[in-house]
Amino acid sequence: MTISDKQSEKILNLIYDAAADNELWRSALTEIADLTQSQGGILFGQSMSESRVYFDYNGRLDPQCNRAYQERHIRNAWSEHMEREPVGRVVFSDDAVELSTLRTTAFFDEVLRPQDVSHNAMIALAAREDFRAAFNICRSTRQGPFGADEQKLFEWLVPHLRRSITLAFRLDGYRAMQRAAFDVLEQLSDGVMLLDRRAHLLFANAAARALESDGTLRLRQSVTTYSPSHSQRLTELIRSALEGSAGGSMNMPGRVAAQHLTILVSSVRGKDVERFSDLNLKDAAVLVFVIDPANRNSIPLTRLMDIFGLTQAEARVALASSSGKTMLETARFLGLSPNTIKTHMRRVLTKTATARQAELARLITSIGTVRFPNDVC
Repeated sequence: MTISDKQSEKILNLIYDAAADNELWRSALTEIADLTQSQGGILFGQSMSESRVYFDYNGRLDPQCNRAYQERHIRNAWSEHMEREPVGRVVFSDDAVELSTLRTTAFFDEVLRPQDVSHNAMIALAAREDFRAAFNICRSTRQGPFGADEQKLFEWLVPHLRRSITLAFRLDGYRAMQRAAFDVLEQLSDGVMLLDRRAHLLFANAAARALESDGTLRLRQSVTTYSPSHSQRLTELIRSALEGSAGGSMNMPGRVAAQHLTILVSSVRGKDVERFSDLNLKDAAVLVFVIDPANRNSIPLTRLMDIFGLTQAEARVALASSSGKTMLETARFLGLSPNTIKTHMRRVLTKTATARQAELARLITSIGTVRFPNDVC
């Protein structure tokens, strides 16, 4: 299956925009279904032990069948098989359960048959303990099973889907803290800024103010950087968010040697406007996050291990390498031989679907820096 550059750009834009505006997942799923000549798709987060779906975004599948799934069929032949599959692997339902066997189940009669679904492409995008975020694209009997061309397309999409869902969790976490209190934001290692409808600064946390002190940011009436070219890009992202888009991201060098920063811009939408109004910030329109991957205290090893299936040793190498250290510096820092570091790095790059250290660094910056009670560094 060959897709054009225009199609590729469209679907990737939808996937990454969905991180800031979750409702866009419906459009992204529908677009992927059309590319693969399928019925539709769904992305959901659920707990098998709790028999609970925490969120779901439905791209053209039957909502009544989805309700039947949530009420009676969260545990089924497909979901039980996917519990054993690693995060990021593309699994076709016909390889997991024979269609003849599936047709004998109540799950098929109540959820699949009414909407003429017989085949499914399934990917676990994130997993932690009993929670899984899962991606599914469904086909009818007439459309038939997925093949090698679809396999290649889904494998190409996997790292993008996983990065977007991880970023979405991150942004949701920030918004949850915004709802709680600003003093929580003061404790974050990442810079957080809130702008009004004129792009004027309403709030900057301690980390953002520290970036102003070292010359990286300029927090006057608006937000700029020490670099004119990066300031121009930041202004474009802010303007785009103010005009109603989901937002976007950019990378820039910091003022410290070998430092790489990622800036995320997200529009304030819908119910979030009301929440900021409750905090006497009724004009809040744009959130800006500045993430420093060199600040390792904020990224637990266990989170990298869960998301990418890394061993503890591989996670330590990933963190050290993503902060700009050379191979020899990483070896000295971790007390390991350069050959051992090279071996771990090969595995890290494979598991994270990155090609080089700089790309790994950009990926690490998209991992949440919010510490949860059970996180272990």
